[in-house]
Amino acid sequence: MESTTVYLDPNEFYRQEMDSWEELWDEDMSLYGNVHSILSQAVLLPQKDLMLPIVATYLLIPSKWARVLPILFSWGGKGSGKSTTAIFAAKLHGINSTFSATDTFSAIRNALDNMRWIDPNDKDMEKEGAILPWDNIHTGTLKKDERIYQMLLFGYSRATDKISIAQTDGTNREFFVFSPKIISSVDDLHLNPDFEELHRRLLIIPHKSYEAFTLEEKKAYEDFDISTDRIDLDSIHWDGISDKFLEFWNNPENCKLYAKYRTILTKKGKKEFKHNIKSEQWLVSIDLIVTGLVTGAWRSIPEAINHLEAYWEYANKNIFNQSTATIEHLEVFIEEEVGVSKQLNKQLEEAGRTGLPLRIDPQKLKTRLSYHKDRGELDIIPNQPEIIRLMNVLGWRLTAKGWIEKK
Repeated sequence: MESTTVYLDPNEFYRQEMDSWEELWDEDMSLYGNVHSILSQAVLLPQKDLMLPIVATYLLIPSKWARVLPILFSWGGKGSGKSTTAIFAAKLHGINSTFSATDTFSAIRNALDNMRWIDPNDKDMEKEGAILPWDNIHTGTLKKDERIYQMLLFGYSRATDKISIAQTDGTNREFFVFSPKIISSVDDLHLNPDFEELHRRLLIIPHKSYEAFTLEEKKAYEDFDISTDRIDLDSIHWDGISDKFLEFWNNPENCKLYAKYRTILTKKGKKEFKHNIKSEQWLVSIDLIVTGLVTGAWRSIPEAINHLEAYWEYANKNIFNQSTATIEHLEVFIEEEVGVSKQLNKQLEEAGRTGLPLRIDPQKLKTRLSYHKDRGELDIIPNQPEIIRLMNVLGWRLTAKGWIEKK
């Protein structure tokens, strides 16, 4: 007897009851304007005026046209809204769900490779929309499989994103993992010395609960009622919103503008603009700036550069400048050991005399670190190569006579 049971798709029923993203979309606004508006209602950011344009622009980066991209790192504690950006990015790019810490290297590699190509087999023509929204990863995620960490390191640039896997028939299968990447974590990956190479590839967006905002940070939301105006992404069906993104980047005029602006920013010789951004940070800012110029986030190159200069100045001072637990303990120990001698040397030098050499006993340092390790107060395993590296960062080098201050 043939079954007469009809499958009831929950998505179809919810779609009939839920609000549509189209109710949030203003056809009189630009693509950037709409994405900025939705994000501003979905996630509350400290330093809103500085951070929100960068986040909204990053979500609009065309993977097909970009060349070098930072990794957008949504960093914050539980309940801070750090996952919202990755979730919305997935909707905007037509991806069914975000990736998680449990996804394997092979799964992520294959997914990124498949997103890139119209035909994943011949990999001749690239399609638009590839992105990695990777939610709630942690330190262990990057340590459990070295290939995952390497994928982040090399997947930020088209020049280094190819991964070759040997096949049983003696040939190599090639995968390409370049794309915009959004990661979120409660862990301070940008301060962890184990991930030093990753740090210069990160575009960090700090998150915290609204209750933890300063009075100044809350001013940006004075006209926003959190209980009634905030958007819950799960309460809206997003079917079709990715068409807006794809239509924009399938417009030849927009692509022509992208190529034009990127050429202006990267061509050799004297340029018509100046910037005070560090070279490695400028490199990962170029495609972000170009995207913002094409989509309307910024009206001119100087305006875009001013915004990125302000971001990097803030990040270098307030985000990257934070100390890890181990470094903080080392700084306290150094101050206890030679703080008084440093003050004495300063007085001698001001009087035109030569200061005394400063030395620290390696055994005393080892004992101190063992104490903190036993109390669970270190964020690394204090082996000798790592301690030598951290002490070098703090201005000390190890010699046969002990730790000597570098001049």
